[in-house]
Amino acid sequence: MNQEIRRCTRCILPGNYPNIDFDENGVCRVCREHDARYSGIDWEARRLKLERILDRYRGKGIKYDVLVPFSGGKDSTYTLWTLKNTYGMRCLAFNFDNGFQDPGALAFVKRSAARLGVDLITYSPDAELLKKVYRRALEATGEFCSACVVLMPTAIFRAADTQGIRLIAAGFSDMLEAPPRETSYMDRVCFRNIMKGYVPLRDLKWDYFFPSWKRMFRVKQINLPDYIQWDLPMIYETLNRELDFGKSMGDLRYDCLATPHSSYLFRLRTGFGKYTYLYANMVRSGVISREEALETVNRREPGSPPGDFGSFLASLGSDESVLEGIGDKTVFNFRKRNSTIRKLAIKLREMLP
Repeated sequence: MNQEIRRCTRCILPGNYPNIDFDENGVCRVCREHDARYSGIDWEARRLKLERILDRYRGKGIKYDVLVPFSGGKDSTYTLWTLKNTYGMRCLAFNFDNGFQDPGALAFVKRSAARLGVDLITYSPDAELLKKVYRRALEATGEFCSACVVLMPTAIFRAADTQGIRLIAAGFSDMLEAPPRETSYMDRVCFRNIMKGYVPLRDLKWDYFFPSWKRMFRVKQINLPDYIQWDLPMIYETLNRELDFGKSMGDLRYDCLATPHSSYLFRLRTGFGKYTYLYANMVRSGVISREEALETVNRREPGSPPGDFGSFLASLGSDESVLEGIGDKTVFNFRKRNSTIRKLAIKLREMLP
């Protein structure tokens, strides 16, 4: 990690971050945008809105009120715990196994679902199909996570629809987890264009293309951190007390075993790794200190590939030749959905009951 590179004096974003600039105090554009977007939120009004949403869907399903995507991480675990214990919702926990799930996280998922008294289903798509999709995405765009960006929501919506559930409540925090919009994007149009000619559409329909009309009018998704303050020290204390979570604030980690490889590929394409923007988000939100974030990023984002990088590529049916020209590979080389239509669709979806 180059220690001489200029960084934001508030978070840790480097000078090679897309479209970055610094004010007279050395604070970056992203920090200023964060303050404009997230300061002054009326959390009491948000909480009341959440209660109205939950009341609208409570008792509407045959057996379940809400489906909760459950990876075993702090956010999804606290979302499930809160909906079950604070709001009395009938929850179905849904675990998605993309082949890279940490065994410890999966064991915790099963144990926690049992302790909470909620039903749990796990979906594992065909391994050979996943290998084809990941390999094609990697060869075409220089990264493979875009495949899961489409696959995971589709699997979640499919599960809710087949179980007769009309509400999905996830633990994703845009404030803490959103990637740079200048480097990361994916929608179903873009994904289809990436896969065209390589993976037959008929093989992708179930796992990657949930009907748009059902997304709009049949199943609603919310993210719990949009409605209640995401107090991480309290969340860790609650989960350790109630579910033997076994982690602390100093144990920040990711339960997808492919994350180190993904971050390395991201760094080859952009000049900085995924941990950089993720920990910058955490600093900006007051979760950890700037010094802690810098230390962690320097430790987790070495200049060389992870030790088992070759084996990882081989598991996808690829090799290091895929790195040739990686700086020119991007999802933005493929046509995507019209941005105006997409924004209108998202706004309409948020307004619908």
